[in-house]
Amino acid sequence: MSAGRRGGAFLLVLRAGLCAAALAGVGIFHVWSHTRVTNEGYRLDELRRSREALRAERNRLEIEVATLRAPGRLKTLAQERLGMAPPAPGAVVAGRAVAAAAGGTGRAGGEEGLRPAPAEPAVRRAAHREAVALGESLVRHQPE
Repeated sequence: MSAGRRGGAFLLVLRAGLCAAALAGVGIFHVWSHTRVTNEGYRLDELRRSREALRAERNRLEIEVATLRAPGRLKTLAQERLGMAPPAPGAVVAGRAVAAAAGGTGRAGGEEGLRPAPAEPAVRRAAHREAVALGESLVRHQPE
């Protein structure tokens, strides 16, 4: 064989080898990308199921919150557990109007700033006022 013929055969084999390597690379890339797409599809389905479970839990919790905040339930709890009772008629009045009627300024300060908790019995308010007055008189009469 001549040298030219051997060189031509070598180039032919080299070209065929490069084509085969390119096709193999394309095939490997195709398999890899298909595997990735399939795995991401499974992951997406899992995330969708998780999202639906979380939505169902959120809806259940919203219903539970609405049930717990129901006025009738709160009233029952306040009366049974905390011993609260509805205020007596006329016991609830506007804060500034009461302070003005009592000769106060209607601003936070002395006794005007001490407001009873909602539905607190009037007896406790009176006892608190007496304790505050007693404390003030003790402070005034202390020797220095």
